[in-house]
Amino acid sequence: MLKRRLRTWMALVMTAMLTGLTACSGNAGEPANPNAVELKFMYWGSNDEKQAMEKMIQSFNASHTNIRVKGEHVPGDYTTKINTLMAANQLPDIAYLGDSLTMKWASEGRLLDLSSYYDEYPELKNKLKSSYLYSEPGKSIGNYTALEVMQLFYNKELFTEAGVPVPPADPQKAWTWDEFLEIAKKLTKDQNGKHPGDSGFDPKNIVQYGFAFGNDRSSWGPLLASNGGGLTDKTGKKYTLNSPESVEVFQKLQDLVFKEHVSPDLIQQQDMPSNTIRLQTRKVAMVVDGTWSLLDFSNNKQLQWSIGVLPKLKEPKTMIVAGATVIFQSTKHPKEALEFYLYHNNPEKVDLFKSGLWMPIEEKYYTDEQAIQSWTNNAAHPPEFQKAGIEYARDYAIKPSTSTLRNWPDIGSKLTPGLDLIWTNKKTPQQALDELEPIIQPLLQGVYPDE
Repeated sequence: MLKRRLRTWMALVMTAMLTGLTACSGNAGEPANPNAVELKFMYWGSNDEKQAMEKMIQSFNASHTNIRVKGEHVPGDYTTKINTLMAANQLPDIAYLGDSLTMKWASEGRLLDLSSYYDEYPELKNKLKSSYLYSEPGKSIGNYTALEVMQLFYNKELFTEAGVPVPPADPQKAWTWDEFLEIAKKLTKDQNGKHPGDSGFDPKNIVQYGFAFGNDRSSWGPLLASNGGGLTDKTGKKYTLNSPESVEVFQKLQDLVFKEHVSPDLIQQQDMPSNTIRLQTRKVAMVVDGTWSLLDFSNNKQLQWSIGVLPKLKEPKTMIVAGATVIFQSTKHPKEALEFYLYHNNPEKVDLFKSGLWMPIEEKYYTDEQAIQSWTNNAAHPPEFQKAGIEYARDYAIKPSTSTLRNWPDIGSKLTPGLDLIWTNKKTPQQALDELEPIIQPLLQGVYPDE
């Protein structure tokens, strides 16, 4: 009798364990449906982003039992990896992709034309206009994965100590360049506490800089747009980086380092930590960075920080700096891939929007107050974000040359070493930008359509 009861008890335990394993397996992204379509999704990102992606994939798999997505996180050289897979004809179904490579492969017909699915999936049409990427007129391969723009991050304590106003959050009240420079001088100090312009100021022993900027398009691109300059004319076939409007921008940036002494040079910056730590350790008072940095800043509990808009030259402007998520033409399951594509950039499904790493691309999250609050009412988004984030991205953001110019990979590889002559003070901007003209002009092949 005892043995029979024991066998019965063991059977119940085993049944419960198997039931539990099955349930756990489903929750972990292993659907019970053996006929589920399998998709491969490849992406990059930090550990925080990886964790959020894995959570999102598990959630998708649990709610779409007919589809099983397998995620592959690539922490290293993503471009080399995806090019290798392209050469071997082993591409995933869906993947992150840099915007310049997205446009190149889209024009070569390697990416799925999502505009042909607009009637079947109307939600593909409700994104912000600036987020769409077109390879041909009316032919969109999708959108940026998230809408990230450049902003001014700052240490609030340093502004209070210096007795100067913080950067404006309202784009219409953006500092002029002279106003910005005056504030940057007051926030710059040498080891004796003197500022640029003070008698005895020592530019070789600066302990706190007012401002720091990078040497890539995300720093100078918005200022070019603000001043009416640009790498090319509107057709994308005529080099204009040596126009007076463009030269003025590079001259002002070079002067910040070598004439005004309010910004560190590139060599000094190589020895500096991340922007978050630069502000926290009082090495710098203001930095240019993208909205994705809200995640890192909000995780730093020792720093009193906030955001403002970039200074303007003629009109306020910022720039989108973002990659895309694409569906490859080679996928055997385009509709299932579209189901996942729509799910993965839904702020209701992915934590990355509320954590500050991503900004949504759906229009209602910039126009409907309740929808705006649903992803910004948290510690990662300071009160200033309503103007400096929402309004700035919606009304003042331009697309970068990497998204708009055909043949950008070749152009960019030639542009960078030429501009380094400016950042290292080996050439004046006029000299360096004139010398780039015969190098860049033959590479110009026009622009991609904007709708």
